[in-house]
Amino acid sequence: MSEQHPENRQPPSTSRKLLGHGIKLVLTLLVLYFVGRQVWLNWDQVKLTDWQVNLWYLIPSLIMTQVAVFVFAGCWKRIISGFGHTISVPMSFKVFNLSNLGRYIPGKIWQVFGMLYLARKEGVPGEQAAASFVIVQLFTIPASFLVYVLAAQVEPVLLTDQFAIMGQGSAYLVGALFLLACSALIFAPQPILRLANFFLQKLGRQPANFALDKRVALQIFVGYFCGWILFGLAYWLMLRSVLGENAPSMVASIGLYNVAYQIGYLALFAPGGLGPREWIMGELLKPLVGPIGPALAVLARIWSVLVDSLAAVIALTIRKKTVSSPE
Repeated sequence: MSEQHPENRQPPSTSRKLLGHGIKLVLTLLVLYFVGRQVWLNWDQVKLTDWQVNLWYLIPSLIMTQVAVFVFAGCWKRIISGFGHTISVPMSFKVFNLSNLGRYIPGKIWQVFGMLYLARKEGVPGEQAAASFVIVQLFTIPASFLVYVLAAQVEPVLLTDQFAIMGQGSAYLVGALFLLACSALIFAPQPILRLANFFLQKLGRQPANFALDKRVALQIFVGYFCGWILFGLAYWLMLRSVLGENAPSMVASIGLYNVAYQIGYLALFAPGGLGPREWIMGELLKPLVGPIGPALAVLARIWSVLVDSLAAVIALTIRKKTVSSPE
């Protein structure tokens, strides 16, 4: 009986795995259905909109995204240096962007595997690369949400009853809570890093010994914060390229892009945030541009794929360099 026990356990495991993939697929298709339905119901308004293709806005938006990604790569480089490794910003850009392509595979875990594989080729041990991935999330996600809540102080329409627990009046409360959380991340980084080890254990990795100075934590956080602002500005330029003067304000665009991106990213069932990002973005765009909001969200997805493709092409042109190991 003991020999048959593992065999008896295998089918349920396989069934659960298939069930999990099935649920993820159904959830993604369900959200995409609602987004597509919104576009279809407002198709007459979409056709009446004066759509443009202004390259004077579109091209700078694409350039700005690549600058933002270089900023993100610089932040990851700073994190890796805490483990005693020196990687150039171009090589950090390559590792960061090629591993990011794993976001388009359901579960997000392939993004981690991609970073482990690419970082190991640059001389960074797998455990440290995995730790760096978790630390990145602990900094970049709060920084992005902080951009959103600060933008909502200027554009309260971004905190609608659908997305704020206490309605629009909670804008100041939400902003204060995020400032407090981000301050704790900057001024007390070590307890937060213990949380990183918790997630590493959940991923089946060994805990990492990583000391983060407050000054370095501030530099990393500010880097991600500025990078997300740049991404939001690029998104606004994209909207200007197709809507002209009818595009939402710069502050509103920066805020809604960040919250839509992060909600899509945190939706683990959706590859690349496909579906949840468009739904949130479309709903937030409606008060600003009317019923064409969902259609704009779909257009933003095409723009996003172009951005990721451009970053991947640039990354592939970067030649391998040797990592300086700690003495």
